[in-house]
Amino acid sequence: MAVIKADAYGHGAPTVARLLDQCGADWFGVATVEEAIELRAAGIHKPVLLLGGLYMSDPAALVEHRLTPTVSSTARLDTYAECARSHGQPIEFHLKIDTGMGRLGMPPELIASFIEHLRNFTQASTSAGAGLRLSGCFTHLASAEDMTSTQTEEQLSCFNDALTLLRSSGASPEWIHVSNSAALLTRTNICENMVRAGALLYGYCLPLSFPPGAMSRPLPEFEPVLSFRSRVVFLKDHPAGRPLGYGASYYTRRPSRIATMPAGYADGFNRALSNSGRVIVRGCYARIVGKISMDLTLIDVTDVPGVLVGDEVTLIGKADGCSITATELAERLGTIPYEVLCAIGKRVPRIYIN
Repeated sequence: MAVIKADAYGHGAPTVARLLDQCGADWFGVATVEEAIELRAAGIHKPVLLLGGLYMSDPAALVEHRLTPTVSSTARLDTYAECARSHGQPIEFHLKIDTGMGRLGMPPELIASFIEHLRNFTQASTSAGAGLRLSGCFTHLASAEDMTSTQTEEQLSCFNDALTLLRSSGASPEWIHVSNSAALLTRTNICENMVRAGALLYGYCLPLSFPPGAMSRPLPEFEPVLSFRSRVVFLKDHPAGRPLGYGASYYTRRPSRIATMPAGYADGFNRALSNSGRVIVRGCYARIVGKISMDLTLIDVTDVPGVLVGDEVTLIGKADGCSITATELAERLGTIPYEVLCAIGKRVPRIYIN
């Protein structure tokens, strides 16, 4: 399952989905009905799982767009059964088990009552009964990247017990999926027949933690897919002592050549990088000076020879031997690279190469 929620982690879901479809993805995972409909409009015909559930959307979209919802409670089961009955169409769903994340998912202690509730539908001589099918079961690992924690083992044990209970009650879900990107790199003992690759598809994963002295097995290297670039649109020479940007948060310490690029926090270039972040211009790192504003950012290019209007500026990516990754920005911001990628705004054009 290729997870392409949040506009494919900021990479542009329609184009990414079409490419992954050609590459052999069997399923697609999204967060909302709207994201799923966008895939259908892009020509994706393979199964799409609503990882979070239906939320506030019209259940009819499940039938119209052939979507597979996630069920975390018996209440949602009632909703889907009524939808199947009113449309005369079957609805398959995946049951999510909460094994320790604590967000969505069926608590293990409620599985028995859930199965009884489901049996009432499937044994009833109505179209609603025939229209519901438990076709998948999954859980979400909270800390698969942390090999020093026992949480993953505890979650896996809980999930296996829940799966045993489901099967002993007569349920036989076709699809079992647990592994996320981190688990794909750190675990080889998970019994499943589908995995959910998300950030790893785009070249990123959370840092892996191993116990002290433990030999981590060699891991493959992944290349980030995305580069985030702008251009110099204005150049200005300032004397020493000149205030720059909102709030005069920066004063030039020397005669300085300052470049302006048309990218700001509305484009996903985080304002917290003001006066601390850097970009790449003409094969050199150039410091961000002043507050990053909504649409514009100032760069000190005093020490970068020959900068001209129109020169490319790299915010994320490689250029002339220099590199800035989403991981680097995340470390500066105290967050994770996924947030950095997802923050890139819709008005930033996505240009696909090769």
